[in-house]
Amino acid sequence: MKEADAMNNKTVFLLLAAGLFFFNAQFLPAITFIQTNSFIMSEEETLDNDLWLSANSAVIKGEAKNDLFLLATAQSWKPANEKEGNISLSGKCGNDVWALANKIELNGVVLDHTRLLAQMITVSGSVSNNAILVANSINIGRTAHMGRDIWLIGENIIVEGRVDGNADIIGQNVTLAGDIAGQVRLTAADIVVLPHTRINGNLIYRSTKELILDKNVELNGKLIREAEEVAPETGRHLISWPSLAMQSWLFIGALAVSALMLLLFPAFIENVSLQINRSAWKCLAVGFATICLVPLACFFLAVSVIGLPLALLAAATFLILIYLSKIMVGLALGAFITRHRAQGMKAFPAMGLGLVILYLAAGSGLLGTIVWFVIACLGVGAMVTAYFAGRPTAAP
Repeated sequence: MKEADAMNNKTVFLLLAAGLFFFNAQFLPAITFIQTNSFIMSEEETLDNDLWLSANSAVIKGEAKNDLFLLATAQSWKPANEKEGNISLSGKCGNDVWALANKIELNGVVLDHTRLLAQMITVSGSVSNNAILVANSINIGRTAHMGRDIWLIGENIIVEGRVDGNADIIGQNVTLAGDIAGQVRLTAADIVVLPHTRINGNLIYRSTKELILDKNVELNGKLIREAEEVAPETGRHLISWPSLAMQSWLFIGALAVSALMLLLFPAFIENVSLQINRSAWKCLAVGFATICLVPLACFFLAVSVIGLPLALLAAATFLILIYLSKIMVGLALGAFITRHRAQGMKAFPAMGLGLVILYLAAGSGLLGTIVWFVIACLGVGAMVTAYFAGRPTAAP
């Protein structure tokens, strides 16, 4: 009997893995995964698929018609080759660009959104849609053209090019010297607006120093200084009502998933519930270790020879287990309160009662975050334990 239950548990996990593989198989043909030391795309090359790239350095000179997801990391903290950890975008990108590197240079054309995170970002090309740039040093050069709104976060920020939308900037030292068609909102300790800078909208800033504009600065809107907001001394609410409203909406979805799981995998769910009731501390420890180790394993898989597909599959499976954890704990809690254990849809009332209590607890501000973490550890640990241990013997 125990051997059959163990095989049943393994069948559940194999079905989940097969479903994830089938789902990825429908979409992976349109994605190119590359893990290499140095990647160079010449001017004559054209890439039709999405590109997921992990390399020490990357140079894009050709045309990429779909999304780019680029990761460039150096092999050591102080690389001997200065090009390690660098990304150069001098070609034409027809869709979104997401990039993480030590240094990013955008000299080409991006026809959609841009999301860049680096130590240093230099832009001298054009971006047709919104752009989010986060770096220690950001330089929007004179030849740069930003087609929509931009969000810049860094320490030293210089904007010399043309911006056709609004500009939201947060930094330590910010210098404006370009042509901005929309409104500018600044938060910085030191703000410099050079002569011949043109701002069509308002210039709203927050700084410890008062900003005085040169007479050659063209500001068609108003210069507005925002005062530092001081939060009123109010007591913390034990219950967060917006959080409760959100949890109520998610609760409806959890009930639907619970009913589906009870119909498809009744024996496995019962086994997990028994694991929680019989070995709660063990499940909590196993779940905590799993939640801590799996993200690290996904990261190392993504930068290893195996590549990104296996890392994405592992991450998707991990997220599914995190979501299902509240359903498993809800059933165990409901069965403990009602003192009634059933299998299949007969267990739905007890599971619903347990989920109601869990979601109410999750809406209690900071305490709710702690509750959800404990639920995730307990549920994930119980599923992992049930998979390897088989069905425990119920107490008489």
